[in-house]
Amino acid sequence: MVEPTAVASIAIKSASFIKKYWYVIAIILLILFLLPTLIFATVLNILFPQLDEEDFLYYKTLTEESGISWVSFISYDVTRLDNYLKENKAEESVFDLIKISFTEYEIVEREKEIIKIVDGKEVTETVTYKEYIVIRDLELKGHGPVSQLLKSLDYVISEESMKVKNVILFLENLNEKEEYETKTHILTDEEITTDYDEAHKEWYYALVEILPLLDPSSEFNPDEFIIPDLINNPDIPSIWPTTGSVTSEYGQRRLTGTHRGIDIGNNTGTPVYSTADGIVIGVGTSGGFGKRIMIYHGTDENGRTYVTVYAHLSAFKASVGANVSQGDLIGLMGNTGFSTGSHLHYEVRVNGTPLNPRLFLP
Repeated sequence: MVEPTAVASIAIKSASFIKKYWYVIAIILLILFLLPTLIFATVLNILFPQLDEEDFLYYKTLTEESGISWVSFISYDVTRLDNYLKENKAEESVFDLIKISFTEYEIVEREKEIIKIVDGKEVTETVTYKEYIVIRDLELKGHGPVSQLLKSLDYVISEESMKVKNVILFLENLNEKEEYETKTHILTDEEITTDYDEAHKEWYYALVEILPLLDPSSEFNPDEFIIPDLINNPDIPSIWPTTGSVTSEYGQRRLTGTHRGIDIGNNTGTPVYSTADGIVIGVGTSGGFGKRIMIYHGTDENGRTYVTVYAHLSAFKASVGANVSQGDLIGLMGNTGFSTGSHLHYEVRVNGTPLNPRLFLP
């Protein structure tokens, strides 16, 4: 049994140590307290690299006037790199989405004699003709091979000249020259994913539906968002997102257009819940929807991607990247944005298309 004097001695020494090194202990405790948050932020940054408005604009700039879909382009980069875009060179990977057929000929003028009948007599005549001898017959894809071809054609390589639209225009203009024949083909989604395994293919097509909703120039205009990993066993929205009275139904005509969700009215601060398991992929604070949350619930085996939207909130109770379960509190009802009273605007989107939420409600 420990003597009381020994306990008192240990207590005195401990108190003395704490008094002497309190600031060191405080720093250590603070680090231990923040460590889980730091680890989470680091993992989030690695697994879900943020594409801000500038990044979206850059992808769009790289594909403008080229016929390439920026949505397909981002989906391709994300899936081929397993969502790690930190060292990606988008200005180069964009050339993976075009296939160039290029043929170069050597044109040789030759002569031959032909026999013609003139006034009933045979006349020998020498005529010239062109023989097209194939020098190069290429099928190209990718920045490296395309760059080598362009250099062989004395194309001046620069940041501006290597934009896809300028490369395509240059190659198309080569067709005006007799010795060249070129054709540029933009890969379809099916062609892009030809060599994908089933999981990456499903992920690719899910992103094709999700990315337009995350686009900063879209109607949702999120302030923060992530590009999510594939959820291939979706939880279908199936409960009411809040309590209250339905004040506006899906499909009703308005001055601003057809209503694409349902409005549920109640007091400001009324809890709003996730209607299915999922991950928060976007939040926003400005614009007509006011404070809003977007949740991705997954993609089924038929390629249907489920996303729900909760708008006009007064407060957020879930942040971007958070995994939520059905019934989890994600926000509080409010009157933010273009709103005439406290209510929740609730949407269910399947492959980007808003469907009547009542189809999913009990």
